[in-house]
Amino acid sequence: MFSCFVALTFLASSTLAAPAQKAAGDDPDAKEIATHSLSMEGIRHLAAATGELKEWEQKNPDASKGMDGDEMKNAPSITEQAKIFDSKFPQGTAILKKNGFSAREYLISLYAFVQAAMVVALKKAGQAPDTDKLTGVVNPANIELIEKNWEEVQKLNASLGLPGGAQ
Repeated sequence: MFSCFVALTFLASSTLAAPAQKAAGDDPDAKEIATHSLSMEGIRHLAAATGELKEWEQKNPDASKGMDGDEMKNAPSITEQAKIFDSKFPQGTAILKKNGFSAREYLISLYAFVQAAMVVALKKAGQAPDTDKLTGVVNPANIELIEKNWEEVQKLNASLGLPGGAQ
């Protein structure tokens, strides 16, 4: 069973594979993710929302089953994913709103964060991706932000029980 965050992260990673294969101009979602600017305050809100979603999901196991469904995974766009989330999980939507996000804004921020964090993690592991291949896919300012705040990012991940978190 996936957690709400893991399911959303799965959606993020599957969404991220496509932009690398086509120009950002061909995919409005990829373009928006690639140009989205993160801030540490926004990342903290993202972590808070994610933590609350995880707690809500643990208390509502049926939510996890719904998040695992093909409808979310096969949604053709982030807008459609957000609509499905809003219609099927109004309590989850309320948690996001409490933390300053619409479902769509949360997904865009999450995807932008996951992309930049993956690049930084690869760099830290000595496997830096070719920067030419990242053009139009990942916002360089987000990579720089996460690199500068890597220790805090790892602590936030650890507090949520996510991989790559510093204990």
